[in-house]
Amino acid sequence: MTYAVLATNPERQELGIALCTITLNASRITPLHHGLLPDWNDNGLIVTAQATANPMNAYKMFELWDKGWTFEAIEDELAKSDEFFSWRQIGAVSAGGEIYGYTGDDAFDHKSHIIGDGSIAIGNFCDGPSPVAAMAEVLDDCRDEPMAERLLNALESGRDAGGQYDPARGHVPEVFATLLVFDGKQPWPAVDLRVELDMHAVAKLRRLYEQARRLDPMLAAMYRDPPSTFDEYQVVYDIVDAQV
Repeated sequence: MTYAVLATNPERQELGIALCTITLNASRITPLHHGLLPDWNDNGLIVTAQATANPMNAYKMFELWDKGWTFEAIEDELAKSDEFFSWRQIGAVSAGGEIYGYTGDDAFDHKSHIIGDGSIAIGNFCDGPSPVAAMAEVLDDCRDEPMAERLLNALESGRDAGGQYDPARGHVPEVFATLLVFDGKQPWPAVDLRVELDMHAVAKLRRLYEQARRLDPMLAAMYRDPPSTFDEYQVVYDIVDAQV
């Protein structure tokens, strides 16, 4: 029960993923990234291994990608090495602009993925095809937005189009959500946020993002100009004080 959006923009040196699911602590297994820190690398990858997830497929993809294999050849190899490959769903984007998607026949319905302009929308156990289709549309419509906004907008559209659906229970909530963006401007992700065990995880992710982006000047000061750190540090107290 996971849906996600991944996108890449080599010209602006941005790529990232937004993902949500009913499964608590999903970040232990997805998404995974490789070759993106501490510096931007066109060969870097972000991968989501979902449905009945096998994170070893992501690690195998990293290994073969570094050896120059194409996504098509990697898929053939994964199909050989993973006896349950037909149960998997995998999405990937490279910093250099390449996109990959795989949805196995045995992944949970509704399952699908749509590859767009520098992006992929992918989901399983969704409320019909509408959530994935809505995410793909917003990814294309928001190509000129900053990467984090593009991904958040798309994830919210998937939620609003029905999100996750269990035939035995009906709609199920998203209790985990994450947003991860790299931009090559510092030796850490531009955005790295997670929401755990919240019945409105996607909405909470949006609130976290709006607050966390206020920290960027302070983090930049710590890294590039330590003496100026406390000129920017008041924002930390402002954020805390607003919660109490």
